[in-house]
Amino acid sequence: MFRALLPITYSLRLLACVALVASSGAAQAGSQYQAVILQYHHVSTQTPASTSISPLQFAKHLDFIASQGFRVLPLAEIVEGLTQGTADSQKNLAITFDDGYLSIYQNAFPELKRRQLPFTIFISPHAIDKQFGNSLSWSQLKEMQRHGATIANHSYQHLHLLKKRPHETAQQWRQRISEDIQLSRRRLSHELNSSNSLFAYPYGEFDHALKALLKTLDYVAFAQQSGPVSTSSDPQALPRFPASGIYAKLDTLAVKLNSLAFHIVSIQPHSQLRQQGEAAPTLRLRVKAADVHQQQAQCFYMGTPIPTRVTQIGGDLLISAQRPSPLNPGRSRYNCTAPSLSKPSHYWYSMPFINQPENGHWQ
Repeated sequence: MFRALLPITYSLRLLACVALVASSGAAQAGSQYQAVILQYHHVSTQTPASTSISPLQFAKHLDFIASQGFRVLPLAEIVEGLTQGTADSQKNLAITFDDGYLSIYQNAFPELKRRQLPFTIFISPHAIDKQFGNSLSWSQLKEMQRHGATIANHSYQHLHLLKKRPHETAQQWRQRISEDIQLSRRRLSHELNSSNSLFAYPYGEFDHALKALLKTLDYVAFAQQSGPVSTSSDPQALPRFPASGIYAKLDTLAVKLNSLAFHIVSIQPHSQLRQQGEAAPTLRLRVKAADVHQQQAQCFYMGTPIPTRVTQIGGDLLISAQRPSPLNPGRSRYNCTAPSLSKPSHYWYSMPFINQPENGHWQ
């Protein structure tokens, strides 16, 4: 049986350490602890294709991960590695699922159990309490918990957490969202005796204010933008690689598994929430220059190259990029990559953005 959960006091200590390490920049270039976190939703051929992977393809993913020599670790152990900041291996990996769908128990769990692999499921207890037809049950979650699963917080109702109600003040929004997240924490504790400090943003949506709230609530938080995690990652905006739908192909999975994390010095802008129609933001990503092939650094918007400039500043590189036209409605992202000088891999960073709708209808 795997160590699926850490005591809450230990988890909170880890969170404090992650924040300290991320802000200090103490780790030297090339010596960061890093890991890849994969994100899944449905494991079925009968669910929406965009968020699904077939049971056969999921099993192939697990076989491929093993063939590449990756250590599949509990997510809390990945967080612990981030606090230590010492590079022990590039091949650290965690498997996560969002939303607590029944197909996880039916199709993913048997494969994970057979291989004795740990995994994390981020759930919204409201769906389980209301017994929605495609949701897991508390008894199924308990069974998986006994065999290596960590059950973690995905908010109680799976709302668009950034969306404010009509005439709602910032303080009222903060109170309402805090109560929703805390209710989920209490339900997890009551039903599963789960006391970890891991949180996944519904829809992968966050901004500066929401990150600050999660930090106040002592959570390490995970999103859905792509990229490996490292010691210099933001502990309230840790990336995961989506591995379902169009991202389920083994050839693209291989690139993600072997990606490298930039050693981040600073990032701008700080806010992911944008107004529709305004000019696209300029990304300013400052990273340690060691091992980065700066002449081939390139940023993309939704897969399309955008104007990218790289400037050497002492031992750092400043990678600047901006899409010439406004962002698309809804969620989108900038991805920046650069080849490694010493490994057959690419450094990878992703920043997500959310266009705030004028009519209040979030996509």
